Amino acid sequence: MDTTPLGFPYPECDPPRVKDLSDIGQLRALAEAVDGVVQQIATDLNDQLVAPRAARMRESVASAWSPGTANPTLNQVIFASTGMGDTGAGGIRITRTGWYLIGMYALVIVGTGTEVNARPTILRNNANLLSFGDVGVQVTATAGDVYLSTTAELTAGDLLRPRIATNGADSFTVTSHMWALEVMAT
Repeated sequence: MDTTPLGFPYPECDPPRVKDLSDIGQLRALAEAVDGVVQQIATDLNDQLVAPRAARMRESVASAWSPGTANPTLNQVIFASTGMGDTGAGGIRITRTGWYLIGMYALVIVGTGTEVNARPTILRNNANLLSFGDVGVQVTATAGDVYLSTTAELTAGDLLRPRIATNGADSFTVTSHMWALEVMAT
């Protein structure tokens, strides 16, 4: 049986006949091939547009840190699809290789008389995914908000966690949030 450029088999007469045999087996093969492709398209659309892989996690309570860098552990899943919320590892676990929109924000509180000067980044497998971002916004004399988002190609099994660095604070507390949204599977 011949096939179309898309690989679908189509019914045809056996040469040298010119009259169509109307072979039901050939029509069935065509219908099953088209059905399989349409089902795959529907599945892909659902996975990528209707219900893409996504997760949002946070710290349930503020964590205290000494001077330098904080690597908060995310211990509360707000929502997660397909096992992406990994509270045991303290972060978002990527379950399928692809491109993701990822981001984090945190409230950083320092002692009196110290500017916050906090800068965020995102850890991938305990290494910086990108450089530290800009200094966060000072919201009060002792508190600041930091925010960072990016798009990155991630591999199944990668673990994402927030990281926050401060300049000059003797001690500080952090309440972190992080999210990941699959943009395109690869």
